Amino acid sequence: MRLLLSLLALLALVAAAAYVPFRGRYDAAVDQVEADIAQTHFSFPADYARDESTAVGGFTDRLAFVVVFPEFSPKANAGKSKELKTFSDRAKNKVFITVSAKDESADPADRPMRLYARFLQGEAIAGPGGLVMRRFEQGSPYDLEQLYIAPPDGRDFFARCPNAQSKEAAPGESCLFIFRVDGLDVELRFAPALLEKWETLNEGARNFMTRIRSGKKNADAAR
Repeated sequence: MRLLLSLLALLALVAAAAYVPFRGRYDAAVDQVEADIAQTHFSFPADYARDESTAVGGFTDRLAFVVVFPEFSPKANAGKSKELKTFSDRAKNKVFITVSAKDESADPADRPMRLYARFLQGEAIAGPGGLVMRRFEQGSPYDLEQLYIAPPDGRDFFARCPNAQSKEAAPGESCLFIFRVDGLDVELRFAPALLEKWETLNEGARNFMTRIRSGKKNADAAR
């Protein structure tokens, strides 16, 4: 009987010792999300996920992220940034990114000239960060917004932002920028205050896309 009890105790100790490293590997795996859109594989820390479906990963038609500008770090690290001292700073420096397979429409880089141009007023006004601001005509589909483009034609960067002079524009509305990369459409929503740093915003978003599509090693390094 004593021999049996000793054997059971030994087995329990072995099982407990094996459980600890196994549990550690499991938790580490949960922190890293693997997902696929069409033919593109993504690997990213779970802290980047903006909704439950993104946090789960797997095969999907869209991924939604929230990052902190300018580092494009996960929202969990917002309080660690030296540049974001107050709650309002942290709120306005959040950038919301949605990734989906490209649709059948024209490349978003062509929109300023091919889609929006016919709805624009003639006047061009100097905007923040060297951008050019154009107003949409009253009665157009975009008359509650303003268009900001990077010279000369907005192909490098453009943003539709709420018209601050419009009484109908809802407070707190964000700017919209869309670009296409490798068969994916990437939509950014951000506070108008970030227009001043549009080049950092544009570069950061494209680098973020490269990181999360570059496999587990680079995604881990971003954490």
